[in-house]
Amino acid sequence: MAINQKQILINFLFLVILGATLVFFQSFLLCAQSIPPGQVKITTPAYSPSLSFKPQMGIYAYSVSWNGIPAASAELEVTRNGDNYELKARARTAKAIDIIYKLRYHSETVISAKTLKPKHSVSVTKANSREKRTELDFLPNGEIHSIQKDKKGGQETLQFDPDNLTLDPYSAGFLALSQDWKAGDKRQFDTFNGKHRYLIELTALEETEIEVNGKIRKAVVIRPTVKKLTTTDPDPKKLREARIYISTDDSREILKISSDVFIGSVNTDLESFTPAGAPGAKPAMNLD
Repeated sequence: MAINQKQILINFLFLVILGATLVFFQSFLLCAQSIPPGQVKITTPAYSPSLSFKPQMGIYAYSVSWNGIPAASAELEVTRNGDNYELKARARTAKAIDIIYKLRYHSETVISAKTLKPKHSVSVTKANSREKRTELDFLPNGEIHSIQKDKKGGQETLQFDPDNLTLDPYSAGFLALSQDWKAGDKRQFDTFNGKHRYLIELTALEETEIEVNGKIRKAVVIRPTVKKLTTTDPDPKKLREARIYISTDDSREILKISSDVFIGSVNTDLESFTPAGAPGAKPAMNLD
């Protein structure tokens, strides 16, 4: 089962906003050379959020399983603060998985409530004995600043103008959710995770119905592909086959993610939603 831990990690972080996958999606051929993020040449559409998009404020809790075996839990908290949305994502592997691969992850992201463009984000990843902190700032003039720090005091900084609409993983996910999806639609997002840029391409396959916590929900099925842009590799590795089920109502909730892995499949399922300010609302996930 150890060979599946990285893919499990990829899938449930992809959940907490589609783009979180990119934090860990960095595999490419050893012979390939790295391209600085500021030297990537790409043009992607500048999408606007649909006026019908009305995300619910509160906490979405998800469970992640590998072939039916509990593997991890994750949650996304969405709040509104003035002209901004504040997104807080948390994820952790299950106790049984901790023996092999222990992950604790949390992030805080601020995006514009009007455009869904990113403003600032901070994420901390603790994987076994390794720890990494990433800070991103998206300036009004289009420049992106990033700082990555590790547990040993190492630090890497980047500052560049992407000359294209470039998003962080969470704003890319939120902007994707905001779109009015119909079967056959395809959209592309230029995304930066603090070190590398990726092209996320999402394709709407069909509309269907899915049972969530005993209720039938209408959903659109989205197929994601991810291409690493900061490499000379002509065919960088992409995600295995995956399906994302998004509700077709105005909330555009992620209901389920199903993904193939080396052996079997990983499923990420919406377990509960707690509205902001609800009586008896549970506390945030414990990451200790």
